[in-house]
Amino acid sequence: MGFATTLWEWYGQGEFKRVIAVCEAFPALEFLAMSADEQREAIPDCPACEAWSMTMLPLNETLAACGNAMPSEVRRGLQNLWQLCNGLSEEAVRCGDRLIFDHQDWQPIRDSATDLLGLMGHLEIGPFLNDLTVDCQNEVNGYVAAKPERS
Repeated sequence: MGFATTLWEWYGQGEFKRVIAVCEAFPALEFLAMSADEQREAIPDCPACEAWSMTMLPLNETLAACGNAMPSEVRRGLQNLWQLCNGLSEEAVRCGDRLIFDHQDWQPIRDSATDLLGLMGHLEIGPFLNDLTVDCQNEVNGYVAAKPERS
């Protein structure tokens, strides 16, 4: 059973906060898997601040929301990636430095993120990601569309 199946099971069981956390991790993983040039292009402001808040914090939020409910291989992969992010040297996250992504510390993060995208079934889930995110957010926030009455 792949992780995509786990995600759909959570959705079916009403575990919407877990699904949202995973859905928000995918764009973070996509960014972290990019080349240094692609990362530089994707972030308009301070690369260190933006990378931390937009792409690294969602990893920790996913671990907190899903924890032991995740398949162990995925959980270990996310924990490892989170540790790699926290272990970046000062030079690799220097505030205001547009070249931080060229630092050698970023390559293990790219490799780990790429592996996790495959392990988490990104190709299977990707086409449904936006709808899944919106639907789960609507459920959590109580914005569920009215259901037609049966006659």
